[in-house]
Amino acid sequence: MHARSWLLALAFAGIAHGQTLSLDEALRIAEARSPQLAAQRAAAEAAGALIPAAGENPDPKLFFGVENLPATGAERWSLSDDFMTMRRVGVMQEFVRGEKRELRATRAGAEAQRETAIVEMQRAELRKEVATAWLERHYAERARELLRSLEREAALQLEIATADVGAGKVSPAEAIGARSLRATLLDRGAEAEQKARRATAMLGRWLGADASRALGAPPDIQAIAHHAGSLTGNLESHPHLAMYAPMEAAAQAEMRLAAAATKPDWTVELSYAQRGSAYTDMVSIMVRVDLPFFASRRQDPVALSKAKLLEQVRAQAEDARRRHAAEIEAGLVDWEAARSRLERYRLEIVPLAEERAGSTASAYEGARADLGVALEARRNVIEAKVSALNAELEVARAWAQLAFLLPERKLP
Repeated sequence: MHARSWLLALAFAGIAHGQTLSLDEALRIAEARSPQLAAQRAAAEAAGALIPAAGENPDPKLFFGVENLPATGAERWSLSDDFMTMRRVGVMQEFVRGEKRELRATRAGAEAQRETAIVEMQRAELRKEVATAWLERHYAERARELLRSLEREAALQLEIATADVGAGKVSPAEAIGARSLRATLLDRGAEAEQKARRATAMLGRWLGADASRALGAPPDIQAIAHHAGSLTGNLESHPHLAMYAPMEAAAQAEMRLAAAATKPDWTVELSYAQRGSAYTDMVSIMVRVDLPFFASRRQDPVALSKAKLLEQVRAQAEDARRRHAAEIEAGLVDWEAARSRLERYRLEIVPLAEERAGSTASAYEGARADLGVALEARRNVIEAKVSALNAELEVARAWAQLAFLLPERKLP
C-alpha cells in the first residue's frame, strides 16, 4: 500500500511539473520560497516578541556579602566578635516611571510595525521582479518563435533565389542578399534565445526547477487592477511608504523618552543583616532616587538630538512620498505611451509593411521588380514585427511596475 501511494505521488508530481507556469503561480512559488522574505518575517516576529518586555520594570537584583569585617586587632577576620560586623543579604528593585515604560512599549511596538512594513515592501519588490522576469521570458520566447518562422520563410526565399540565379532570372548579388537576410534572422533568433534563457535563469533564483516549465498565458497588460487615482491618492498605503509612519512613531517615542529622563526613577532596597549571637539582627530599607541636577549638560542635549532625528524621519518620509508619487506618475505616462505605440504598430506600421511586402513580391513574380526590392520590403516587415513585439514588451514592463504597488494585489 505504501509503495502504491508513493507511485501515485510520483505520477501526480510528474503531471504538476508538466503543467504550464502561470504568472500567478510563479508569484506564489516565489513568495513561499523566498529566503529574503523568510528572514524579514523572522525579524518582524523578533521585534514583536520584544513588545511585552519593553513595558516592564527591570529584573530585581539579589545582593549579599559581609559588612564591617575587622581587618586589624584581636578581632580581625572574625564574623561574630565585633558588633558592627554583619552578614547581609537583600533584594533591590528599580521602579521606572509608568510614563517611561509606556513610551518604551510604544517604541517597541512601532519598531515591530516597521519590520512588518518592510516585509510588505520586500514582498512588493519580489513580486515586481518575478513578474518582470516572467514577462521578459514570455516575450523573448515569442520573439524567438517569430524569428524562427521568418527564418523558414527566408530559407524558402533563398532556395527560390538560388534557382532563379541558375535560370538567369536573378543576379548573384541579389541571391547574396537573400542569404544575408537569412543569416540576419538566424543571428537575431539566437539573440532571442539568449534572452529567453537568461530570463529563465533569473526566474530560477526565485522558483528553482519550476523556472524551466513552459509558461502559461500572459496577463492582461492593457488593464491595471487599480485605478490611477488609487495609485496616487493614498500613498501611505503603499508598501514602500508604509514603514515611515511607524518610524516616525518610534522617533517620537525616543524624543519623549529623552525629555522624560529629567524625571527620576526610584530604586527600593530591602536587606537583612545577621550579626554575632551576642547582638541583634538588623533589617534595612533604602530608597534611591536619580538626581538630574545638570540636565542642561546631560539630558537636554540628548532630547535635542532625538528631536532632530524626528525631523530627519519626517523629512525622509516626505521625500519618499514625493519620489514615489513622481515614479507612479512617470510609470503611468510610460504605460500609456507604450500602449499608444503598440497600437500604431498593430494598426498601421505592421499592416502597411506587410502590404508593401506583398505588393513587391507580386511585382517580383511578375518580373516588374528585382529581388533586392522584394527583400528590402521583407526586411521592413521583419523589423516592424520585431519592433511591435518590443513595444508590447515595453507595455508589459510598465504594467509590472504599476500592477503590484498596492497590497490588494495579494494572491490567495
